[in-house]
Amino acid sequence: MTGELGRLERILGGKFERRNARVIPGTETVDGVEFSYFSDDGKNKFAKQFSNLTRNVKPRAATRGGLNESGCRITPPGGPLFHAIEYHGDVEGWRKDVNAGAMSLGLLLARIEDGNFLISDGRSFPLSACQVDFK
Repeated sequence: MTGELGRLERILGGKFERRNARVIPGTETVDGVEFSYFSDDGKNKFAKQFSNLTRNVKPRAATRGGLNESGCRITPPGGPLFHAIEYHGDVEGWRKDVNAGAMSLGLLLARIEDGNFLISDGRSFPLSACQVDFK
């Protein structure tokens, strides 16, 4: 299997991320991409929460690029659960839209900085103290 995977990576010109070597979004810098986490609302499935995050933001600040889910969830000690997202293109515009959407929905935002999980309500935890799950 490993030989086949290596051959496919050579054909495609890149490496596949291995499940046992997943990178927590926001722990490594990616040019042109910003990572953020939004708190779970405790009511809706992830897809609806993701959709609602910027759906009703008007006027929209982002002029290009996009917002994607990152397949990672982090729960700091005492909660709540946070979902990873990433945005690219007009990073500043997307940041404004995500902040406005989170505020209108009463959600917390978080980011990872220097190995710490920083939450918009002022709490901070070492990432090593948080539960990290990949979807």
